[in-house]
Amino acid sequence: MKKKLLAAFLAMAMTAAMVTGCSTPGAGGGDSGSGSSDGGSSDAGGKKRITYTLREDVPSMDPQNSNSISSSSANIHVLACLTRNVEGEVKGDAAETWEVSDDGLTYTFHLRDGLKWSDGEDVTAEDYVYGMQRLMDPEVASDYAFIGYILKNGAAVNNGDVAVEELGVKAPDDKTVEITLEHPAVYFEAMVSMCSFGPARKDLVEEYGAEYAADPEKAAYNGPFVMSEWKHGDELIMTKNPDYWDADSIKLDEICIKTVADAKTGVAMFEQGEVDITIVPLEMVPQYAEGELNTEAYFTGADDYIMLNQTEGKALANKNLRFAMNYGLNRKEYNTLVNYDTYVAAQRLVLPNVTSADTTYGEAYPYEPFPLENDNDKAKEYLDKAVSELGVSSPADIEITLLTTDTEGAKKQAEVLKEQYEKNLGIKVEIDQVTYKERLEREQVLDYDMVVTGWVPDYSDAYSYLELWISDGQYNHSGYNNPKYDELLEKSTTETDAKARQDLLFEAEKIFLEEDAALVPLQLRQDTYLVNPKIENFNVYFVGYDFNLVYADLAE
Repeated sequence: MKKKLLAAFLAMAMTAAMVTGCSTPGAGGGDSGSGSSDGGSSDAGGKKRITYTLREDVPSMDPQNSNSISSSSANIHVLACLTRNVEGEVKGDAAETWEVSDDGLTYTFHLRDGLKWSDGEDVTAEDYVYGMQRLMDPEVASDYAFIGYILKNGAAVNNGDVAVEELGVKAPDDKTVEITLEHPAVYFEAMVSMCSFGPARKDLVEEYGAEYAADPEKAAYNGPFVMSEWKHGDELIMTKNPDYWDADSIKLDEICIKTVADAKTGVAMFEQGEVDITIVPLEMVPQYAEGELNTEAYFTGADDYIMLNQTEGKALANKNLRFAMNYGLNRKEYNTLVNYDTYVAAQRLVLPNVTSADTTYGEAYPYEPFPLENDNDKAKEYLDKAVSELGVSSPADIEITLLTTDTEGAKKQAEVLKEQYEKNLGIKVEIDQVTYKERLEREQVLDYDMVVTGWVPDYSDAYSYLELWISDGQYNHSGYNNPKYDELLEKSTTETDAKARQDLLFEAEKIFLEEDAALVPLQLRQDTYLVNPKIENFNVYFVGYDFNLVYADLAE
């Protein structure tokens, strides 16, 4: 899962503009120290603080309206969900114990004694019921509501067909949460560790409305930390919560998330001792060699692809054009030019690392539907058909806009794709760069032609990838529609034999790619991070979050 790398010394000058925001780790007496040796222990007040960088601001801290890995990673620090997922091991969090009915449909969670919100109010089972009801309430219009379709009546509630009170979750008393599912799911215990299923305070939601959790004072927290400061676009600070049930196990005083758009700036800040964890830009990864210091490569679990808008009237609604896009892409060259061969070129949809019946999905179902290198002859066969069906005279008459974010890395990514498609297919590609938040918003309303995006699984199962594309699925942001695909996914939810269930899921993946070319697989991410060597219990996982610093510590 991870390997250690030796950091080459990066001599980069810092400007005064960089020395802002979260207090410098190890800044006692004004000596910033070095990220590779002295940084990150405490500030002048003796606080233990870890600072990590993100390239964009956290989009949302509203647990039911969070739809990005950065939001999820932050929320797990300020919320005590029913369970907590630590590198695949599911532990009780707010729930001390729970039972599952013999048919696998009903989960009964028993809350711990003495749970408190950060404002002193008692945490009750009703807070969890309300959080899940809010997730599925059509008036809230949560982009992540699809994850709750596993709850009994989840889809019906979200579609407005039945009242939110009919959702399969209830509180028989203040300390008991009873959840009924639509179908058995062995991974459900891990799912309720997600912030989407987390608690919400009804009184605060009603007071702040759409602004709930938009600032620290507009929410309450029951997790290991509380959000204490948020300078949007700059930094978000989380402070240890003394009222957390396991507060004695929390060693850090503060966690700071620093927005640093330029990854090279983040590396320079690390070398100056100003941050403790930062991503290494891909072009700098080759500077590192095998060793034993403070740089580590982590498989993040993200499966990146080009999502294709297949709604009526869009050029990519044409299946032959989608096949041409897949055969006209040189994934090997793309990975070299964009990722410096640090990622793994992807040829399929489902992440091979997720769990199958008795092994990993990739081992159980090896699959390469599209080539690593472009096949221009085959691409031309499909493209000629597309030209005819679209009623244009030549490929040059096909114009497609590529939506992407406004970072330098995304710009390079888009430029390589544009060059390949214009060279190999002869179509025209325009690049539209926007902020990360706007990109997410435009994906939701299908305001794009194609967009580079990706998915980190919410639980370790192929269904986490495949459920995204159900025809009427709430997270289907491509307009994909295939009744046969839907039928296979539906059958998989009632199939009790583990191997037979996985066979159904693999058949669905083949339909999605071999029959419909419904997206263009790009890469499996493996990011390299500079990590302060004093950090202990630095936890990463390929499901649901990037960083988990809940039980991290800083060695003296």
